[in-house]
Amino acid sequence: MERRRFLKSLFAAAAAGLFGRPSRSPAAADAAAAGGVIDFYGHFSSLRVIDFLESHGGLRPHPFRRLFANTAELIDPGRRLALMEECGIDHSVLVPLPWLETAPAVWADPRRCLEAARLLNDDLAAVAASHPKRFSAVAVLPTPNREVLLEEFRRALDELGMVGGLFVTGPTVKRPDHPDLEALYAEAARRDVPLWIHPSRPPSVADYLDEPESRYQIWQTLSWLQDSSAAMVRIVFAGVFLRHPGLKLVIHHHGALVPLFAQRMQYGWDYFEQNTGMRQPTPIRPPYIEHFRNFYCDTATQGTAPPLIEMAVSFFGAERVLFGSDAPMDASGGRHFTRDALASVGRAGLRAEEKEKILRRNALRLLKRAEIPGKG
Repeated sequence: MERRRFLKSLFAAAAAGLFGRPSRSPAAADAAAAGGVIDFYGHFSSLRVIDFLESHGGLRPHPFRRLFANTAELIDPGRRLALMEECGIDHSVLVPLPWLETAPAVWADPRRCLEAARLLNDDLAAVAASHPKRFSAVAVLPTPNREVLLEEFRRALDELGMVGGLFVTGPTVKRPDHPDLEALYAEAARRDVPLWIHPSRPPSVADYLDEPESRYQIWQTLSWLQDSSAAMVRIVFAGVFLRHPGLKLVIHHHGALVPLFAQRMQYGWDYFEQNTGMRQPTPIRPPYIEHFRNFYCDTATQGTAPPLIEMAVSFFGAERVLFGSDAPMDASGGRHFTRDALASVGRAGLRAEEKEKILRRNALRLLKRAEIPGKG
Protein backbone atom coordinates (compact mmCIF):
# COMPACT_ATOMS: atom_id res chain seq x y z
CA MET A 1 0.00 0.00 0.00
CA GLU A 2 1.39 3.38 -0.93
CA ARG A 3 1.75 6.05 1.72
CA ARG A 4 -0.99 8.18 0.16
CA ARG A 5 -3.46 5.31 0.25
CA PHE A 6 -2.48 4.60 3.84
CA LEU A 7 -3.11 8.20 4.93
CA LYS A 8 -6.44 8.25 3.11
CA SER A 9 -7.56 5.09 4.89
CA LEU A 10 -6.26 6.43 8.20
CA PHE A 11 -8.33 9.59 7.90
CA ALA A 12 -11.36 7.57 6.82
CA ALA A 13 -11.00 5.36 9.87
CA ALA A 14 -10.80 8.38 12.13
CA ALA A 15 -13.88 9.90 10.51
CA ALA A 16 -15.74 6.63 11.05
CA GLY A 17 -14.88 6.66 14.75
CA LEU A 18 -12.62 3.61 14.69
CA PHE A 19 -10.04 5.06 17.08
CA GLY A 20 -12.14 4.96 20.20
CA ARG A 21 -12.84 1.92 22.34
CA PRO A 22 -15.11 -0.20 20.12
CA SER A 23 -15.96 -3.82 20.75
CA ARG A 24 -13.73 -6.36 19.10
CA SER A 25 -14.30 -7.18 15.47
CA PRO A 26 -16.11 -10.44 14.73
CA ALA A 27 -13.12 -12.12 13.04
CA ALA A 28 -10.66 -11.46 15.85
CA ALA A 29 -13.29 -11.95 18.55
CA ASP A 30 -14.25 -15.35 17.17
CA ALA A 31 -10.62 -16.47 17.10
CA ALA A 32 -10.14 -15.26 20.66
CA ALA A 33 -13.35 -16.90 21.87
CA ALA A 34 -12.16 -20.18 20.38
CA GLY A 35 -8.90 -19.93 22.34
CA GLY A 36 -6.87 -19.42 19.20
CA VAL A 37 -4.78 -16.30 19.83
CA ILE A 38 -1.10 -16.30 20.79
CA ASP A 39 0.20 -12.99 22.13
CA PHE A 40 3.81 -12.90 20.93
CA TYR A 41 4.77 -9.56 22.46
CA GLY A 42 3.44 -8.87 25.95
CA HIS A 43 5.48 -7.99 29.02
CA PHE A 44 6.07 -9.58 32.41
CA SER A 45 8.43 -8.92 35.29
CA SER A 46 9.32 -9.46 38.94
CA LEU A 47 9.78 -6.96 41.73
CA ARG A 48 12.83 -8.97 42.82
CA VAL A 49 14.82 -7.56 39.91
CA ILE A 50 13.70 -4.03 40.84
CA ASP A 51 14.98 -4.68 44.37
CA PHE A 52 18.31 -5.86 42.94
CA LEU A 53 18.72 -2.87 40.63
CA GLU A 54 17.96 -0.52 43.51
CA SER A 55 20.40 -2.23 45.84
CA HIS A 56 23.30 -2.42 43.39
CA GLY A 57 22.55 0.36 40.93
CA GLY A 58 22.27 3.36 43.22
CA LEU A 59 18.62 3.89 42.25
CA ARG A 60 16.16 4.46 45.08
CA PRO A 61 13.51 4.11 43.92
CA HIS A 62 14.07 2.54 40.54
CA PRO A 63 12.15 4.59 37.95
CA PHE A 64 9.93 1.61 37.12
CA ARG A 65 9.01 0.65 40.71
CA ARG A 66 5.74 2.55 40.97
CA LEU A 67 4.79 1.56 37.44
CA PHE A 68 5.30 -2.12 38.18
CA ALA A 69 3.75 -2.06 41.64
CA ASN A 70 0.60 -0.44 40.22
CA THR A 71 0.28 -2.93 37.33
CA ALA A 72 -0.57 -6.24 38.96
CA GLU A 73 -0.95 -8.00 35.61
CA LEU A 74 2.75 -7.37 35.00
CA ILE A 75 4.01 -9.19 38.10
CA ASP A 76 1.23 -11.54 39.24
CA PRO A 77 0.66 -14.69 37.14
CA GLY A 78 -2.87 -15.10 38.45
CA ARG A 79 -3.86 -11.59 37.43
CA ARG A 80 -2.23 -12.11 34.05
CA LEU A 81 -4.17 -15.30 33.46
CA ALA A 82 -7.38 -13.48 34.37
CA LEU A 83 -6.55 -10.80 31.81
CA MET A 84 -5.95 -13.45 29.16
CA GLU A 85 -9.25 -15.18 29.94
CA GLU A 86 -11.12 -11.89 29.80
CA CYS A 87 -9.64 -10.94 26.43
CA GLY A 88 -9.56 -14.39 24.83
CA ILE A 89 -5.80 -14.96 24.72
CA ASP A 90 -4.81 -18.62 24.67
CA HIS A 91 -1.05 -18.27 25.16
CA SER A 92 1.26 -15.37 26.04
CA VAL A 93 4.95 -15.03 25.27
CA LEU A 94 6.33 -13.11 28.25
CA VAL A 95 8.86 -10.47 27.20
CA PRO A 96 10.88 -9.16 30.17
CA LEU A 97 10.95 -5.72 31.74
CA PRO A 98 12.89 -3.75 32.81
CA TRP A 99 15.93 -3.79 30.59
CA LEU A 100 19.07 -3.86 32.70
CA GLU A 101 20.41 -0.69 31.12
CA THR A 102 17.92 1.24 33.28
CA ALA A 103 20.49 0.90 36.08
CA PRO A 104 23.74 2.17 34.48
CA ALA A 105 25.90 1.13 37.44
CA VAL A 106 24.67 -2.45 37.14
CA TRP A 107 24.91 -2.50 33.36
CA ALA A 108 28.51 -1.26 33.49
CA ASP A 109 29.52 -4.14 35.77
CA PRO A 110 29.48 -7.45 33.86
CA ARG A 111 29.20 -9.55 37.03
CA ARG A 112 26.33 -7.53 38.50
CA CYS A 113 24.56 -7.34 35.16
CA LEU A 114 24.76 -11.10 34.77
CA GLU A 115 23.37 -11.54 38.31
CA ALA A 116 20.42 -9.29 37.52
CA ALA A 117 19.71 -11.10 34.25
CA ARG A 118 19.84 -14.47 35.97
CA LEU A 119 17.43 -13.33 38.65
CA LEU A 120 14.82 -12.02 36.23
CA ASN A 121 15.20 -14.93 33.82
CA ASP A 122 14.84 -17.46 36.62
CA ASP A 123 11.61 -15.79 37.72
CA LEU A 124 10.12 -15.60 34.22
CA ALA A 125 11.12 -19.17 33.42
CA ALA A 126 9.47 -20.36 36.65
CA VAL A 127 6.20 -18.64 35.69
CA ALA A 128 6.29 -20.27 32.26
CA ALA A 129 7.14 -23.68 33.72
CA SER A 130 4.23 -23.45 36.16
CA HIS A 131 1.76 -22.79 33.32
CA PRO A 132 3.34 -24.29 30.18
CA LYS A 133 0.08 -24.31 28.24
CA ARG A 134 -0.44 -20.60 28.84
CA PHE A 135 3.04 -19.04 28.92
CA SER A 136 6.40 -19.06 27.18
CA ALA A 137 9.23 -16.82 28.40
CA VAL A 138 11.86 -14.66 26.72
CA ALA A 139 15.23 -13.98 28.39
CA VAL A 140 16.53 -10.52 29.20
CA LEU A 141 20.11 -10.36 27.88
CA PRO A 142 23.01 -8.72 29.72
CA THR A 143 25.03 -6.74 27.16
CA PRO A 144 28.12 -5.36 28.97
CA ASN A 145 30.33 -7.69 26.95
CA ARG A 146 30.20 -10.61 24.57
CA GLU A 147 31.05 -13.22 27.19
CA VAL A 148 28.25 -12.56 29.67
CA LEU A 149 25.80 -11.98 26.83
CA LEU A 150 26.39 -15.38 25.29
CA GLU A 151 26.71 -17.14 28.65
CA GLU A 152 23.25 -16.06 29.79
CA PHE A 153 21.65 -16.54 26.38
CA ARG A 154 22.83 -20.13 26.26
CA ARG A 155 21.80 -20.80 29.87
CA ALA A 156 18.34 -19.37 29.22
CA LEU A 157 17.82 -21.67 26.23
CA ASP A 158 19.52 -24.83 27.51
CA GLU A 159 18.71 -24.81 31.22
CA LEU A 160 15.60 -22.67 31.56
CA GLY A 161 13.78 -23.63 28.37
CA MET A 162 13.21 -20.04 27.31
CA VAL A 163 12.21 -19.36 23.72
CA GLY A 164 14.59 -16.51 22.78
CA GLY A 165 16.17 -13.33 24.03
CA LEU A 166 15.49 -9.61 24.31
CA PHE A 167 17.89 -6.75 23.69
CA VAL A 168 17.10 -3.06 23.62
CA THR A 169 17.98 -0.19 21.33
CA GLY A 170 18.33 3.56 21.75
CA PRO A 171 20.85 6.37 22.17
CA THR A 172 22.12 5.26 25.60
CA VAL A 173 22.81 1.55 24.87
CA LYS A 174 24.97 -0.47 22.50
CA ARG A 175 24.25 0.15 18.85
CA PRO A 176 22.59 -2.83 17.17
CA ASP A 177 25.52 -3.31 14.79
CA HIS A 178 28.02 -3.55 17.66
CA PRO A 179 30.41 -6.54 17.46
CA ASP A 180 29.07 -7.97 20.73
CA LEU A 181 25.60 -8.21 19.22
CA GLU A 182 27.04 -9.76 16.08
CA ALA A 183 27.99 -12.73 18.24
CA LEU A 184 24.43 -12.87 19.56
CA TYR A 185 23.00 -12.79 16.03
CA ALA A 186 25.25 -15.67 15.04
CA GLU A 187 24.17 -17.77 18.01
CA ALA A 188 20.47 -17.02 17.54
CA ALA A 189 20.65 -17.88 13.84
CA ARG A 190 22.58 -21.07 14.55
CA ARG A 191 19.98 -22.18 17.08
CA ASP A 192 17.02 -20.86 15.07
CA VAL A 193 15.46 -18.88 17.92
CA PRO A 194 13.97 -15.37 17.72
CA LEU A 195 15.33 -12.18 19.25
CA TRP A 196 12.93 -9.49 20.40
CA ILE A 197 14.01 -5.84 20.03
CA HIS A 198 12.59 -3.11 22.28
CA PRO A 199 13.26 0.65 22.32
CA SER A 200 14.91 1.95 25.49
CA ARG A 201 15.37 5.74 25.22
CA PRO A 202 14.95 7.22 28.74
CA PRO A 203 13.34 10.59 29.58
CA SER A 204 16.79 11.88 30.55
CA VAL A 205 17.67 12.23 26.84
CA ALA A 206 16.46 15.74 26.03
CA ASP A 207 14.51 16.62 22.90
CA TYR A 208 16.52 19.88 22.57
CA LEU A 209 20.03 20.80 23.63
CA ASP A 210 18.94 23.67 25.89
CA GLU A 211 16.74 21.44 28.07
CA PRO A 212 17.77 18.88 30.72
CA GLU A 213 15.33 16.12 29.71
CA SER A 214 12.55 15.15 27.34
CA ARG A 215 9.22 16.86 27.88
CA TYR A 216 5.61 15.79 27.36
CA GLN A 217 6.69 12.13 27.09
CA ILE A 218 8.09 12.67 23.60
CA TRP A 219 10.86 10.21 24.56
CA GLN A 220 8.33 7.36 24.68
CA THR A 221 5.35 8.25 22.49
CA LEU A 222 7.37 9.26 19.42
CA SER A 223 11.10 8.72 19.92
CA TRP A 224 10.75 5.01 20.64
CA LEU A 225 9.37 4.52 17.14
CA GLN A 226 12.31 6.48 15.74
CA ASP A 227 14.81 4.42 17.74
CA SER A 228 13.36 1.08 16.60
CA SER A 229 13.42 2.30 13.00
CA ALA A 230 17.02 3.50 13.34
CA ALA A 231 17.99 0.09 14.74
CA MET A 232 16.49 -1.57 11.67
CA VAL A 233 18.56 0.70 9.42
CA ARG A 234 21.79 -0.08 11.27
CA ILE A 235 21.13 -3.82 11.20
CA VAL A 236 20.25 -3.87 7.51
CA PHE A 237 23.11 -1.69 6.30
CA ALA A 238 25.61 -3.55 8.47
CA GLY A 239 24.76 -6.66 6.44
CA VAL A 240 23.49 -8.67 9.41
CA PHE A 241 20.93 -10.55 7.32
CA LEU A 242 23.55 -11.30 4.67
CA ARG A 243 25.75 -13.01 7.23
CA HIS A 244 22.85 -14.68 9.08
CA PRO A 245 20.07 -15.25 6.54
CA GLY A 246 17.93 -17.31 8.91
CA LEU A 247 17.99 -14.75 11.70
CA LYS A 248 14.58 -13.89 13.22
CA LEU A 249 14.40 -10.36 14.65
CA VAL A 250 11.06 -9.13 16.00
CA ILE A 251 10.50 -5.37 15.89
CA HIS A 252 7.97 -3.86 18.28
CA HIS A 253 5.05 -1.51 17.51
CA HIS A 254 3.93 -2.85 14.10
CA GLY A 255 7.36 -2.36 12.51
CA ALA A 256 7.75 1.22 13.81
CA LEU A 257 8.09 3.84 11.05
CA VAL A 258 9.56 1.71 8.29
CA PRO A 259 6.34 0.34 6.69
CA LEU A 260 4.89 3.85 6.52
CA PHE A 261 7.99 5.57 5.14
CA ALA A 262 9.52 2.77 3.07
CA GLN A 263 9.19 4.60 -0.24
CA ARG A 264 10.47 7.87 1.23
CA MET A 265 13.51 6.05 2.61
CA GLN A 266 14.35 4.45 -0.74
CA TYR A 267 13.84 7.73 -2.61
CA GLY A 268 16.24 9.41 -0.19
CA TRP A 269 18.96 6.83 -0.67
CA ASP A 270 18.52 6.93 -4.44
CA TYR A 271 18.63 10.72 -4.63
CA PHE A 272 21.77 11.20 -2.57
CA GLU A 273 23.66 8.39 -4.24
CA GLN A 274 22.73 9.66 -7.69
CA ASN A 275 23.66 13.27 -7.00
CA THR A 276 26.69 12.92 -4.74
CA GLY A 277 28.24 9.84 -6.32
CA MET A 278 28.70 8.39 -2.85
CA ARG A 279 27.20 4.96 -2.25
CA GLN A 280 26.09 3.99 1.24
CA PRO A 281 28.92 2.20 3.10
CA THR A 282 27.27 -1.20 3.12
CA PRO A 283 27.73 -4.71 1.74
CA ILE A 284 24.06 -4.96 0.72
CA ARG A 285 22.84 -4.21 -2.78
CA PRO A 286 20.06 -1.80 -3.75
CA PRO A 287 17.17 -1.44 -3.61
CA TYR A 288 18.04 -1.22 0.07
CA ILE A 289 14.47 -1.19 1.33
CA GLU A 290 13.96 -4.78 0.18
CA HIS A 291 16.34 -5.98 2.90
CA PHE A 292 14.04 -4.58 5.60
CA ARG A 293 11.46 -7.22 4.75
CA ASN A 294 13.62 -9.72 6.65
CA PHE A 295 12.30 -8.42 9.97
CA TYR A 296 9.26 -9.71 11.81
CA CYS A 297 6.90 -7.31 13.58
CA ASP A 298 4.03 -7.40 16.05
CA THR A 299 0.56 -5.82 16.02
CA ALA A 300 0.91 -3.53 19.06
CA THR A 301 -1.06 -0.59 17.67
CA GLN A 302 -1.95 0.95 21.05
CA GLY A 303 -5.24 2.12 19.59
CA THR A 304 -7.68 0.57 17.13
CA ALA A 305 -5.89 1.25 13.85
CA PRO A 306 -6.55 -1.33 11.11
CA PRO A 307 -4.59 0.71 8.51
CA LEU A 308 -1.41 0.19 10.53
CA ILE A 309 -1.88 -3.59 10.32
CA GLU A 310 -2.61 -3.37 6.61
CA MET A 311 0.56 -1.36 6.13
CA ALA A 312 2.64 -3.87 8.12
CA VAL A 313 1.24 -6.83 6.18
CA SER A 314 1.74 -5.05 2.86
CA PHE A 315 5.37 -4.40 3.68
CA PHE A 316 6.55 -7.48 5.60
CA GLY A 317 4.02 -10.04 4.35
CA ALA A 318 1.44 -11.86 6.45
CA GLU A 319 4.03 -14.55 7.26
CA ARG A 320 6.12 -12.05 9.24
CA VAL A 321 3.46 -10.30 11.29
CA LEU A 322 2.70 -11.74 14.73
CA PHE A 323 -0.11 -10.81 17.06
CA GLY A 324 1.35 -8.80 19.94
CA SER A 325 -0.53 -6.59 22.38
CA ASP A 326 2.16 -4.87 24.50
CA ALA A 327 -0.04 -5.77 27.47
CA PRO A 328 -0.29 -4.95 30.26
CA MET A 329 1.31 -1.52 29.78
CA ASP A 330 -1.82 0.61 29.75
CA ALA A 331 -4.11 2.19 32.33
CA SER A 332 -6.48 -0.81 32.25
CA GLY A 333 -3.89 -3.47 33.02
CA GLY A 334 -3.63 -4.53 29.39
CA ARG A 335 -7.29 -4.74 28.47
CA HIS A 336 -7.25 -1.72 26.15
CA PHE A 337 -4.04 -2.74 24.37
CA THR A 338 -5.17 -6.33 23.89
CA ARG A 339 -8.62 -5.43 22.60
CA ASP A 340 -7.20 -2.69 20.40
CA ALA A 341 -4.76 -5.10 18.79
CA LEU A 342 -7.48 -7.70 18.26
CA ALA A 343 -9.77 -5.09 16.70
CA SER A 344 -6.96 -3.77 14.51
CA VAL A 345 -6.33 -7.23 13.08
CA GLY A 346 -10.00 -8.11 12.84
CA ARG A 347 -10.97 -4.94 10.98
CA ALA A 348 -7.99 -4.88 8.65
CA GLY A 349 -8.70 -5.72 5.04
CA LEU A 350 -7.06 -9.13 5.22
CA ARG A 351 -8.06 -12.60 4.11
CA ALA A 352 -9.11 -15.12 6.75
CA GLU A 353 -5.94 -17.17 6.23
CA GLU A 354 -3.80 -14.07 6.72
CA LYS A 355 -5.51 -13.30 10.01
CA GLU A 356 -5.03 -16.90 11.12
CA LYS A 357 -1.30 -16.61 10.44
CA ILE A 358 -1.06 -13.38 12.40
CA LEU A 359 -3.18 -14.51 15.34
CA ARG A 360 -1.62 -17.95 15.76
CA ARG A 361 0.21 -19.79 13.01
CA ASN A 362 3.25 -17.56 12.69
CA ALA A 363 3.84 -17.75 16.43
CA LEU A 364 3.61 -21.54 16.42
CA ARG A 365 6.18 -21.65 13.62
CA LEU A 366 8.66 -19.42 15.45
CA LEU A 367 8.10 -21.28 18.71
CA LYS A 368 8.61 -24.58 16.83
CA ARG A 369 5.33 -25.99 18.04
CA ALA A 370 2.86 -27.86 15.92
CA GLU A 371 0.17 -26.73 18.33
CA ILE A 372 -0.20 -25.45 21.88
CA PRO A 373 -2.28 -27.80 24.00
CA GLY A 374 -5.61 -26.64 25.37
CA LYS A 375 -5.84 -24.49 28.45
CA GLY A 376 -4.88 -25.98 31.74
